[in-house]
Amino acid sequence: MSSRHRPLSAWTATLSPRTGQLGPVNDGDHRSDARELDHFADGWHRVAVPWGPDVHVLGLAHDDGTTVVELDDFGRPIIASRQTVEVIDRIEQRWPTIDSGTADMFRELSSESLSLRYWLLERLDAEAHPPDEVFAILPWELLDRAVEAVEAGLRPAGTLGELVEVQHWLTPAVLGLTGPVEQLDHGLRTGNRLIARFGANALLTALCEIPLSRVPARSRACLSRLVSLLEGLDPLYRHACRVAAARLSDRSEARRIRTELHSSLEAAAGTENVREHIEILGDGLQRVQLVETQAGWVRVTAQLLRAHAAEDGPLAERVGCLLPVRITPSDGGPVRRLWIALSDEDDHLEGTITVALPQGRSAFEADAAPVGAQDLNDADPADVLASLDAGTATTALAWLDVAEKLMETHPVRVAARAFEERS
Repeated sequence: MSSRHRPLSAWTATLSPRTGQLGPVNDGDHRSDARELDHFADGWHRVAVPWGPDVHVLGLAHDDGTTVVELDDFGRPIIASRQTVEVIDRIEQRWPTIDSGTADMFRELSSESLSLRYWLLERLDAEAHPPDEVFAILPWELLDRAVEAVEAGLRPAGTLGELVEVQHWLTPAVLGLTGPVEQLDHGLRTGNRLIARFGANALLTALCEIPLSRVPARSRACLSRLVSLLEGLDPLYRHACRVAAARLSDRSEARRIRTELHSSLEAAAGTENVREHIEILGDGLQRVQLVETQAGWVRVTAQLLRAHAAEDGPLAERVGCLLPVRITPSDGGPVRRLWIALSDEDDHLEGTITVALPQGRSAFEADAAPVGAQDLNDADPADVLASLDAGTATTALAWLDVAEKLMETHPVRVAARAFEERS
């Protein structure tokens, strides 16, 4: 018996020994999280609570005789056989250490209820450093089916597959992945090309950034096929798609647009001249030139090979073309998110911003796919204004051209108006 035996679920109910009925959820405090209650600090052990003929549910029993039952998202007891409870008990005995021997125990739970698997891994992810393979017991088949449904709908003359709701079941393993897939599906299913565009953008951003080591090989392969389709739908997606595909297959040949910047550059030896450090990142599809100065500034020039998506495609056309960039200070300071407005230059799109770097080292990233003004519908006008202020005259003009096509209340229009009033 130890504090290792605490609720897996955020909700419990006390079992009445006289009536066999459950009391209020979390003793009536529905906003509380049972996993964090001092009530479960010590003296509890894992039990399988009888719940009808040949049925048991997940529970905890205290030394004083109190028994609680763990509940799912709908307030229903979580079904768990005696054997299952014994496996969970053995895992909790070693908590939070999850070695190779303990990891093997998780395979015995692969056919248990979604709620049990979800809550076990949710708590494990929060309190321990589990090996990636334990997350294989989550319902990845839901993601695979959802991706395959979207893939079928994006193919020429294709038809969407069945609607699959992945919900939150995979979040102990990965965040920011299933939501974009469902958004893309919803956009295609309802014929809303703008929502479909939002979903595609968000998915590519996630696949370029989030950790993927917990995603099983089959699910990665499904996502890779979807990424290939997106690359064919929109030529401006090509760089982000190649980065995503490389990450999904653990390959490193994609030329990333990420590097480390520093606010202090020393002057060249024997001179007092301000030294510039020039770095070119990316490929012929999406390229960024960075010019760092001794004064602590960086000039960022982005170039994208110009291409146009089919007008009758499933994704809405962009209003303008804006490349997201991100500067993340290594000291934990606030992340700077900026957009570079791109305009036509010969055979490519181009834009430039100049930004004061945070003190010390920072990580620079610009692998994301370009977005349109629609993607900034919920942006803070102050954040958009910072991007206008950072742009060259040509880049600022590109912003103003985009703003003219938008409603008066759109964040880009609001920022453009403030920019012009100050100019």
